[in-house]
Amino acid sequence: MMRQGIAAKSSPAVWMPDNLEEAWQIKQQLGSEASYIAGGTLLQTHWEKGVLCPANLISLERIKELQGIGKSMVAGETSSRVGSLTPISFCRNPPPYLNEHLLLVEAARNIAAPAIRNRATVGGNIANGFGDLIPALLVMDAELSFFDRKDYKRISVSDWIQTDVSTSNDILVCVYLPDKIKPNKEAFFYKKIGQREAFCPSIVTVSGCCQRNGEGMVESIRLAVGGSSTPPQRLIESEALIKGSVLSNNLLQRLSQMVEQEFTPGVDHFFSAVYKQRVAANIIVSELARIAGQEGSYVITH
Repeated sequence: MMRQGIAAKSSPAVWMPDNLEEAWQIKQQLGSEASYIAGGTLLQTHWEKGVLCPANLISLERIKELQGIGKSMVAGETSSRVGSLTPISFCRNPPPYLNEHLLLVEAARNIAAPAIRNRATVGGNIANGFGDLIPALLVMDAELSFFDRKDYKRISVSDWIQTDVSTSNDILVCVYLPDKIKPNKEAFFYKKIGQREAFCPSIVTVSGCCQRNGEGMVESIRLAVGGSSTPPQRLIESEALIKGSVLSNNLLQRLSQMVEQEFTPGVDHFFSAVYKQRVAANIIVSELARIAGQEGSYVITH
């Protein structure tokens, strides 16, 4: 059932579809005059900046397909499924399924203040293309499921960030976290650098996962960066530099330089690209030094 809310001259019309098909059809009909909404915290930040509210808001809160956390089996491999309407406050008491994916829990704990996390949703943080969960999802090799007209399509986060997300009418249904990538707590990191600890856009968000063998050689490495004005990206060249090697001080020095070269941050009125590159490089090398047991001994020389 569709229902249009009573709209004052300065207020948007609110649509309350009961299923994905209705929500998609409303957006198709209204186009740029409408926006999907779940917790509404992202739109609130836009309004505070003076961005005009869309004439129509399509609430997704009634749609059951967008809810719940559980297990899923696809092509013989198991994944943890997180519905897009899951509030970010799940990090306060994560369900058993997410005990295998503590990097996502750690990322969620670093997003906004508790009051905001109670309203903000996983899907809302991801769908705008700049959310602070995305670097963690890139490291976890996560996939997204979208609803398009009548079908579901599944795409890796790595591929999705290469698309123009701003022009899509598709609805984010859920996130799939592959069980094959489950780093222990000591092997992953997530850092969000912001202007204050309250709900605000991040300056730089960095996430990584590093697995080493018994000899200390890096067997697998995944590094990702992002931020409020920076499209999330994997640091493929930086990963290639250290994979198969031991994390020596000399190698970490070279990695610092590589991260600064490869990371292409967005520019804003407060922080330069060079500053963001240096922050990201410092975080990555210091966290890898910690993982390698060299915490406190690494010294930046450039």
